Amino acid sequence: MTRPIIQRNIGTAAHRPRIETGSFGPWGTNAYLIWDGRSPDALVLDPGMGAATALMDRAAANQLRVHLIANSHGHIDHVFDNAALHRASHAPIAIHPADAYRLQGPNTYGYEMEASSAERDLRDGDQLRIGDLTFDVLHTPGHTEGSVCLYEEQHTLLLSGDVLFAGSYGRTDLPGGDDQAMVASLRRLAEQLPPEVRVLPGHGTETTVERELPWMRRIALAGRLLVPG
Repeated sequence: MTRPIIQRNIGTAAHRPRIETGSFGPWGTNAYLIWDGRSPDALVLDPGMGAATALMDRAAANQLRVHLIANSHGHIDHVFDNAALHRASHAPIAIHPADAYRLQGPNTYGYEMEASSAERDLRDGDQLRIGDLTFDVLHTPGHTEGSVCLYEEQHTLLLSGDVLFAGSYGRTDLPGGDDQAMVASLRRLAEQLPPEVRVLPGHGTETTVERELPWMRRIALAGRLLVPG
C-alpha cells in the first residue's frame, strides 16, 4: 500500500533541506525526494515499486529537476522503479558497484522488474553534491555486499537504507547478507556519527543515532549480532 508523500523540513529556519517521503510497494519501502530548498536540483533515493510517478509529480510541484537517482542497495524493493524514473527524468542512476548486478531484473519474488544500469558508482568516501547539500557515501555492508548510507554532515542527516532502523538493524538472512559485516557497519555508525544525527531509514519511521546507540554499542562490544533493545 502506498501512503501519500509528505514533507519533512530538516535544518535551520534560514536554510534547511527539504525532504519528501512516501512508502511504496508490498514491502513498504521508503522513497525520498531531497533538495536544498534553493537549488532546483533534487536527489531521489530508493524509488521502490510504484514510486516513479509520485516522485515525478512531487518534483514538478516543487519545480525541481531530479539530478540523481541513488540506491542504498540493490534489493528489488529499493530499485524497482529505477528504469521508469530514469526514463521520466533522464537522471543517472548510482549504486555501489558490489550491488550493481542486482539492477538487471531477475529476482526470487516472482515480479517482472525492468532492468536498469548504473552510470555512477557509490564508493566509500565519495561525495554527492545536490545544490548546497553534500552527502558522504559510507559503505556499510551487512544487509547486502554493496549497502551504503548517505551522510549529510552539515545538517546531521543520515539516509540509512536497510542498515539501521528505528529499534533494529537490517536483515542478514537475505541474499548478500553477512552477520560480521553488519556488526562492523553498526560499529562504524556508532563510533563515527554524532548522537544528534537524524536517521531516515529504508523502512519505517525516522529515529536518531542517540536513540539507537545503547543497543548498537552492545553489539559492537560483543562483536556479534544481538537482539536490539
